[in-house]
Amino acid sequence: MKVLIVDDHPVARRGLRTIASEAFGGVECAEAGDAATALIIATAFHPDLLLLDMHMPGEVTAATLCRRMRNALPDSTIVIVTAFDSSAEIRDCLLAGADGCLLKDTSETDVAAALRTAVTGEPALDSRIAFQLARDLANEPAHAAAPHLSGREKDVLHLLAEGCSNRAIARRLELSEATVKGHVSRLLDKLNATSRLEAVIRASDAGLI
Repeated sequence: MKVLIVDDHPVARRGLRTIASEAFGGVECAEAGDAATALIIATAFHPDLLLLDMHMPGEVTAATLCRRMRNALPDSTIVIVTAFDSSAEIRDCLLAGADGCLLKDTSETDVAAALRTAVTGEPALDSRIAFQLARDLANEPAHAAAPHLSGREKDVLHLLAEGCSNRAIARRLELSEATVKGHVSRLLDKLNATSRLEAVIRASDAGLI
């Protein structure tokens, strides 16, 4: 497991390195203290997992960094780890390709568990952030055009919005996990999303949730 940790605070980087080791055992870690350095390291290091702080020095925003990382490393898992819970900025990062967002005041054990979940392709989103995003989305009018979804795709979408894993969706809908994965893949295509979380946000924008 190769992990790139991007944070301008050395103490925070050391803490995340410890958590990554706890989560995955033997890991190969690289570190960067700013976005520009992170992009250079990422293209050479090819990390499996990127842990990005949301506020760092320089003009590159976290959302821009997420988008550039996603374009350069389409198969890597990107998780924002931040002390700030600005739902607008977090939403921008998720739309830019981040696979999850965790708050720094979360226990090390819970962060490690969330990272293990994230690398399997499941969303890793702090419950406090999820609640705020859901409240914000509920208060927004629908703007985007809604793609046509089958009845089963709508069922899967609503369970994704609840934060269910593929296994949980399969159990709830009495389907195989392989079938659920197929539905999720088609939802991502139809919603022009790169992650499950982005799909939920875009679906809400389109009035599908």
